[in-house]
This record gives sequence, structure tokens and C-alpha cells, in this order.
Amino acid sequence: MRAAAVQIGVGRSVEETIAAARELVDVAASDGAELVVLPELYAVPFVQPEPDPEYFAFAEALDGPSNTMAREAAARHGITVVSSVFEASTTPGVYHNTSCTYSGGELVQVYRKSHLPYSNGFPEKYYFRPGDEAPSAVDTSAGRIGTIICYERHFPELARTVALDGGAVLCLPVACASQPMREVFQVELRAHAIANGMFVVCANRSGQEIEKDYFGTSAIYGPDGEVLAQIDDGEGVAIADVDLDRVAAARRKRPFLRDRRPELYAR
Repeated sequence: MRAAAVQIGVGRSVEETIAAARELVDVAASDGAELVVLPELYAVPFVQPEPDPEYFAFAEALDGPSNTMAREAAARHGITVVSSVFEASTTPGVYHNTSCTYSGGELVQVYRKSHLPYSNGFPEKYYFRPGDEAPSAVDTSAGRIGTIICYERHFPELARTVALDGGAVLCLPVACASQPMREVFQVELRAHAIANGMFVVCANRSGQEIEKDYFGTSAIYGPDGEVLAQIDDGEGVAIADVDLDRVAAARRKRPFLRDRRPELYAR
């Protein structure tokens, strides 16, 4: 199949950003993409270094405008779309950083970011309550995939959890800024691909948004850690062929999952 990471520029209104994202998903689908990943909280400005009570105005229900676009695009093209939304839960005052996966227009997975930073200019613990469920893999029209979100790339256990659940593709919606972190960011994603014998699809935003300068670098990585497609700066789509047979081959060649000793790791 073909996979695509959508990279979105900043600085528009919410409505304009959703419209721009819709156009980019359509571009990806017209180029044969069967899996499309959107950036973290793609439709709204991301959190800034200082906590801001007014930011909660951007929250929406799971069936709000952000996910409605993703659901309709998945149905229109018969593809899988991984969306990301600032979720206002049904409990007043409780919010989540949430990823939703739509396969052919059907909601097949909801994952709430379980590891939240309060460091390096990202005070997410102020806004979001962490999810209580581990990431997992789910069967979609594009194969068996799983999602972790941005900061969670720093925790190898989470990508490994998706792999152990049979995931062949790891999806990563991110909102990553700070040029000094760019090289670390790429090393981490390549490492997840190699250590788990899986594809990694990462979608970021690009441009200056108040105090944050998002570095883009949305990309697709193969099971050997190679970069299959990448966008540096600006808006666009990174798209690449994803041969899922390579996942089984990589795991035979480097049988890290087979050779684990979980009984030694319990402490």
C-alpha cells in the first residue's frame, strides 16, 4: 500500500486549517495513499510555553470539526486516516490529547496520549489528563497499525507495545519544534523502525507559531530505518510505498521481538 504524512503550515484560523488539511488529504489519496496521518492537534494552534486558560476554547468533542473532516475524507476515498484532536471529554473540565483512526469512515480506534510533558516549553499537563490505556494495534483498510503521540516517541516501551500487538505501521502525529531537537527526533524514529521491524509514519506542522518554530521533517521510515519520503519545511505530503511483507522479513532478519526476556525486565 501507500502511506502519507501530511505536513501542515501554521498561522491560519481553525476553519482555514481544516480546509487546508482536507485538500492535502485529497492530494495524498489521489496519489494512491491508503493510509494518511495528520499532525498532533492539527486544526488548532499548539500549546505555548506559558499556560493559558483561554486555550481551552479550542477543545471539541470527538465528533467535532477536526474529526469530522478526517472521517468524511476516509469515507470519501475508502482509506484510513489518523486524526488528532484536543478532546473535551463528557466530564466537564476534563480534556485529552487524543488520536482517532478512521478506516473507510468508521472510527476503529481512539487513543488518548498517556505520557504528557511539562518541560521544554510544552506544559501539556496543565491542559490534558493522561489516557489510562496503553497504545495498541488495530486492523484497518491499510493493514494493522497503531498510534503513539509526539512526546511518547521518547519512550521505547510504547512503540514496542504496538509491535507486540501485531502492528506493522506505527503512526506518530507530532507537534515538534526547536531545531536542536531535530536530529534527535529523526534518530528516535529510525530507532523505533529498526528495533521493532516496522514502518513509521510521522506527521508534523511547519513554521513559526507565536513562540514555537516547528521544523517539519514529516517522514516515512522503513523497517531498516531508511527514510522513504520526507518533507523538510513548508506544507505538503510525504508519500511512499509501504510493502508490508518487509515487516515479517525484517523481524526474521533481526528477531528482537522473539529474543526478548520480559521476565528479566519486571523490575
